[in-house]
Amino acid sequence: MLVAVISVTDYFVGYEISTSLFFLLPVALVTWYGNSRQGVLFALLSAFIWYSVDTVFSAHPYSHPLIPVWNAGVRLGLFLITIQFLAQLKFQINNEKSLSRTDSLTRVLNGRGFAEVSEKLFELASRHGRPTCLAYIDLDDFKQVNDRLGHSEGDKVLQTVGAVFLKSLRKTEVAGRLGGDEFAIALPETSEAGARSVFDKLRETLAREMQEHNWPVGFSIGVISFDLPPANFDEAVKLADALMYQVKKSGKNNILFEHYPPDKKDTGVTRI
Repeated sequence: MLVAVISVTDYFVGYEISTSLFFLLPVALVTWYGNSRQGVLFALLSAFIWYSVDTVFSAHPYSHPLIPVWNAGVRLGLFLITIQFLAQLKFQINNEKSLSRTDSLTRVLNGRGFAEVSEKLFELASRHGRPTCLAYIDLDDFKQVNDRLGHSEGDKVLQTVGAVFLKSLRKTEVAGRLGGDEFAIALPETSEAGARSVFDKLRETLAREMQEHNWPVGFSIGVISFDLPPANFDEAVKLADALMYQVKKSGKNNILFEHYPPDKKDTGVTRI
């Protein structure tokens, strides 16, 4: 619509007052909210329309027939430079945004990033009445690794846990490091049975990694399956956190599943 409005304006204003610069607006909008390829298409379209209005419809007099071709090329070059600049700016902003939400050590989401993504998942699940699971994970005896082997070894433990999460989970599933040695995982479109399958495999992989590196680390995991997630995501995190602490109190290195609301199904414990 903007291209059409600017084209008509350019035709009626005449060649003495240039309006070609205004074509940058639709080109910039398409590039920013779409992609650079779409921006290039609009740049070509805008340059062609300007050339057509200037030569075919208006037949403005020029001292040489190649002058309008040159002018159209110059305008197209300006459009393409703008597209390149906006594409690079958009990439940098998105990259900075991604880095600000990623834990630099483990490469999973940090607490802020995990909360933002999971809140959206829970909102969609609540709106469409879809099941969702949330797990709270704490590393048992992680302090012993730091005290006995040093913090660099402790960092390797956390990096290994993050790598397992990234490798084992699907793209739609979200893992985050909430701080220290505490992690959380959100599984959209997942029932309790599906959560059991995911976390049975996940804890086996985690245990195997710890054994291979001779790290005395276990995992206390609380997994809550929601038929309908709470309106407040923080409440869901608190429920999963409380369930994880039940595992801690019962001897650590276990996984506890619970259904929400809790009166619909019995709670089950699976030991590693």
